[in-house]
Amino acid sequence: MKIEFLVGMIIGLILLTLPTFASDSVNASNSINASDSLNSSVSANVSNSANLSDSEDVSNVTLSILGNANGDKTIDMKDVEYTESIILGSKNQTQFADATCDNSTNILDVTKIELINLGKAKELTLVDGVGRQVNITLPVKRIIPTDYRTTEALLALGTGDMIVGVDKAFHERMAEFGLLDLPEVAVHSQSVNYEMILTLNPDIVLLPISQAESADQIAENLPNTSVVVMGLASKKTIYSDLTTMGFALGKEKEANELLNWMQGYENLVNERIRSLKSDSMPTFYYEYMSGGEENWKAITPNDPSAGQVAEGTGGRNIATGLAGTSIEVDPEWVIEKNPDFMFADLMKGFDSGPGKTEGDMKVLLTKVLSNRPGFEQVNAVKNNRVYLIDRDIIGGPRWVIGRIYFAKCMHPELFEDINPEEIHKEYLKKFHNIEVQGTWAYPE
Repeated sequence: MKIEFLVGMIIGLILLTLPTFASDSVNASNSINASDSLNSSVSANVSNSANLSDSEDVSNVTLSILGNANGDKTIDMKDVEYTESIILGSKNQTQFADATCDNSTNILDVTKIELINLGKAKELTLVDGVGRQVNITLPVKRIIPTDYRTTEALLALGTGDMIVGVDKAFHERMAEFGLLDLPEVAVHSQSVNYEMILTLNPDIVLLPISQAESADQIAENLPNTSVVVMGLASKKTIYSDLTTMGFALGKEKEANELLNWMQGYENLVNERIRSLKSDSMPTFYYEYMSGGEENWKAITPNDPSAGQVAEGTGGRNIATGLAGTSIEVDPEWVIEKNPDFMFADLMKGFDSGPGKTEGDMKVLLTKVLSNRPGFEQVNAVKNNRVYLIDRDIIGGPRWVIGRIYFAKCMHPELFEDINPEEIHKEYLKKFHNIEVQGTWAYPE
């Protein structure tokens, strides 16, 4: 064992003398830990927030790539040392220590980790959002996100020149982000056009968590393409999956900047509502609206996106305890619960967002409240505390904007100096370099 170890160390020293690849390679040695740059990457409003690594909500964020032996947020020399300790028996085996994916941790793994750390690895093996091990050839140059919210998250990492195809919904619902000349290869990761994707020759095809069950079948139809499932649209999974994709795409610095921005505003909300007592918090009803207003669905805290965004904002969801993520409810149930606030989730996205005015939203709010006998007696309606909120500021990187909106609606006295609309403009300018007029939430 000692001889093998010494040989490995010699190999490692040789590797250290080799020149690095071109700048478009994945350069893990230049990684920036997410906790190092929070105060310089968020606005003055959140400059006193805790660093990413200090947050309880993201304390378990891990870079899900084989070679991350110590289970932190990057691959560096600490992973080399940790793997050497595993080989020598002073450390326990960990989930990602087997860098070569051969079911054994040995000196070859040390060598692979050193190559990754130096930006010289020719491939990575990542564990995607549903536990699948997927090999990725480096450097990644061509990617296809098959869901529009995934596309937005990737664009926020500066990958616009890498995306070679999108889904139809991206062109329909997020035209403000550009890429209008790219071919449409799917619709919400469904109706996948395999022939077109193969023609575009992507290195990676990204699927959302909602299409996890189709991943293996899609992979079978796309030989020589890495099919990866990632939850870049959900508050529950976005931190870990952005960390992993940022590293794999050679956008680790950009991913950390985005993660720090999100965490800064999440920490701001957490800090300001920290002193609130649960039993004194107002109640709220959060309704999922997908166009069928005759069927009312309550969003529960179990929902990994919208439900989780609303949690921890200073209110009590009346749907807490109901099974599932969105449950059809009787209007009588809502009236009986008599919530203090009501939020309507505009899932369709066509009635709000870019180009919409407050006048448009006022008309929509009147429509939402029409044909609801008995609702005039509900506290939320009586006190004019019914709000519309576009799903685009609930899902993906913009989820923190929706979170602030929830908190400010229910506790305006705690957020007098915070304007969700200005934070939205900040996000669009900072991460997409665009300015867009529209209304994503009403009333302010």
